[in-house]
Amino acid sequence: MSNPKPVQTKEFKEQQFKVYAEELTEPLSKKVTGVKLPQSIHDALHALPQEERVKYLRGIISEAVRRDLIES
Repeated sequence: MSNPKPVQTKEFKEQQFKVYAEELTEPLSKKVTGVKLPQSIHDALHALPQEERVKYLRGIISEAVRRDLIES
């Protein structure tokens, strides 16, 4: 039976979803963008610690979109 009145403390919410955004100049989107990748790429990315992986992916995706789609 599920808990009918769950309590989520501030501490729980902070550790649930860590935001690696100290380098950003604008707010993050409310929606997540996800793509499936070839297994070898997935394995290489997931060899990185989570914080490094998030910053790396956010950086290269942002750079490519600005270069190819926004500033073109």
